[in-house]
Amino acid sequence: MTGVIITFFVLTAFFVVLGCVDQRRLYWRFTAWRYRNPEANEPSDAAYNRGRILAFVIAGAMLFSACGAMNFADDSSWSSGELGDVVEAAAESIEAETHSTSGGASTVEEALRDAAEGEGPYYKLHVETAGSDRYLVSTDTGEYPFCLSMTSSESGGFAVPGADGSTTVVPEYALAVSVDEGRC
Repeated sequence: MTGVIITFFVLTAFFVVLGCVDQRRLYWRFTAWRYRNPEANEPSDAAYNRGRILAFVIAGAMLFSACGAMNFADDSSWSSGELGDVVEAAAESIEAETHSTSGGASTVEEALRDAAEGEGPYYKLHVETAGSDRYLVSTDTGEYPFCLSMTSSESGGFAVPGADGSTTVVPEYALAVSVDEGRC
């Protein structure tokens, strides 16, 4: 992707220079040799101006393409800071709610998916269990690892009535999450 971006910037510079160069000199240097009578076939001043404007328009299109490619490259990858912010936001959202389970990789993955929305490509994140209630979060290539540690405590529950008139209490858990940069 870097090569594409550099190519767009080089083409931008080329067309800016082409637009700044005297168009009449370009005609006599590169095109006039094709005609038996080049003076009779020389373009008008309006045609020279259209060529100059066209070069600047193409330079603008190349610059726009370069910026779009840079934006695409940024949106399709993670930096350490971006991933750290997403992991911190996921940890905060896990702590903010009570859960019907005492944690697990699915809890971490769900919180990461919600936190990553609009920040970067969720599909390029990898969550791996790294022991009891510890999870390694990194990119799909293993870059920028973060260790998420969870501790759960029962925080009450809710009653579910049964068909036979009995009730079953489903426990709810409060999860405390800590985030450390690096592997677990």
